[in-house]
Amino acid sequence: MTVMTTRELLERHAAHTPDRVFAAFPGGAWTWRETLDRARSVANGLRELGVTPGDYVASWLPNGCDALLSLLGVNLAGAAQVPMNVAYRGRLLEHALRTSQAKILIAHHELAPHLDGLDLPDLRTIVVVGGAAAASATAYAQRSWTDLERASSEAPPPECDRRPSDDMIVIFTSGTTGHSKGVRCSYHHHDAYADWFSAGDLGPDDRALVVLPLFHVGGSGWVFWALRTGASLALMPRFETARFWADVEALGATTCTMVGAMANFLLEAPPRPADAQTPMRIVLATPWMNAWPEFARRFGVKLWAAFGMSEVPGPFRADVGDDITGLGREISPEWEVRLVDAYDMEVPDGAPGELTVRHRRPWVITHGYLGMPEATAHAWRNGWFHTGDIVARRSDGIFVYVDRSKDSIRRRGENISSLEVELELQAHPAVLAAAVVAVPSDRSDDEVMAFVQRRAGAALTGEELIRFVIPRLPHYMVPRYIEFVDELPRTPTGKLRKVELRERGVGAATWDREQAGINVKAQRLSVPSSRDDRPDAEGGAS
Repeated sequence: MTVMTTRELLERHAAHTPDRVFAAFPGGAWTWRETLDRARSVANGLRELGVTPGDYVASWLPNGCDALLSLLGVNLAGAAQVPMNVAYRGRLLEHALRTSQAKILIAHHELAPHLDGLDLPDLRTIVVVGGAAAASATAYAQRSWTDLERASSEAPPPECDRRPSDDMIVIFTSGTTGHSKGVRCSYHHHDAYADWFSAGDLGPDDRALVVLPLFHVGGSGWVFWALRTGASLALMPRFETARFWADVEALGATTCTMVGAMANFLLEAPPRPADAQTPMRIVLATPWMNAWPEFARRFGVKLWAAFGMSEVPGPFRADVGDDITGLGREISPEWEVRLVDAYDMEVPDGAPGELTVRHRRPWVITHGYLGMPEATAHAWRNGWFHTGDIVARRSDGIFVYVDRSKDSIRRRGENISSLEVELELQAHPAVLAAAVVAVPSDRSDDEVMAFVQRRAGAALTGEELIRFVIPRLPHYMVPRYIEFVDELPRTPTGKLRKVELRERGVGAATWDREQAGINVKAQRLSVPSSRDDRPDAEGGAS
């Protein structure tokens, strides 16, 4: 199978379909020819600033044309883009930039002042987008983004050509369980994502709505899918419930990746007469939740239950007609999957184990974390990539998600899936969302704590919620602590940042079930004697 780079794909489509739209956005659109010319200008502008093939160039931009052009231009210059989360600040931002080794940062002008006071020994130049940076951001040389856009649109020289095994982009993990890591993604890696997207009846006439950030693989993956297939993109700066469907209609978007929080917001919005009559026809649903079938019916879309991660481009997928309670099956015979215990020994069907994967083609799974060799070695053990996800395989071959390994809780000698507790809490009609974490116990092992976001206008107490879940959960899984919050901390792609909640722990606003006098114990069952099932001589049950 021939894998092509960004430059090769752009040049091919610009030659064959120069006037076909590649990217649509509010207020305009770019054809393939125009996109290639713009990307070449940015590439040549970067080369004038000293970017050489194999370099890493950081970008710190919200979704939009500039973020897209940054990725394409960096690639055409022979470099790899390292997009930064626009919410990064302080030590988190410093860590990401130092890890990137970038000498050049392409940054939105309102973000540049947040660099003040950071220790960034590699950074030399800021390319400022959208205006002038604040006067305080003077520790680095500054260039205007418009200077890059005005550079020559001639083809960069042959030395800027890249191999498919080279880094295309470095995606920082969301940090849901610890310090962010820069995931090195080759062109092979993103080509596999394009395969994953295309497997669901999508083709060159489709248009992907990119509403997830381009600093996440849920955004950059769609860009490469469009490059691979000759399809097009609809770029939006952010998700907004009130205008989502209007944007879909105005831009002609037929597909997108949608996280659960987005779907919940759309379901809670008042119904529209034309809810099921939009151009949107296929949605990649992640993670799976019970409300997805209702979403599909109301909005007239076909769903895929999608499972992938920055490091691993989509080994599973399930169409809505499958048993959607699971992750699905391997998307192709090229994927090899093992579920293993703590010693990397395979577990039997039905038993939970860590998901480990590999691919028959090299470079498809990440080949490491940038600047973090120990983390790379830990993930790539015994010839398999360890995902950190706990999964079980049913006897019918369907894989079922259990939990993140670092989100697992051990209480009273029992292992607890935080996901399972969250699902039962969220079954209460007054609960919008819940996050369950382990907190220290005054006895041994862990205690279970739930952070709960109530629905707007709902009244709910800790005792009412506990009384609701007691009959729905094993005794050892019933949370001891509940704290109601206005909003749960999430990454830009909707994932819970449980590391923040674990660090927060029990506080003054936390409700304690045991202090309230609600003790949950195992049901004591009568145990027949080894000789017969009769009561003992004292007349009681033995």
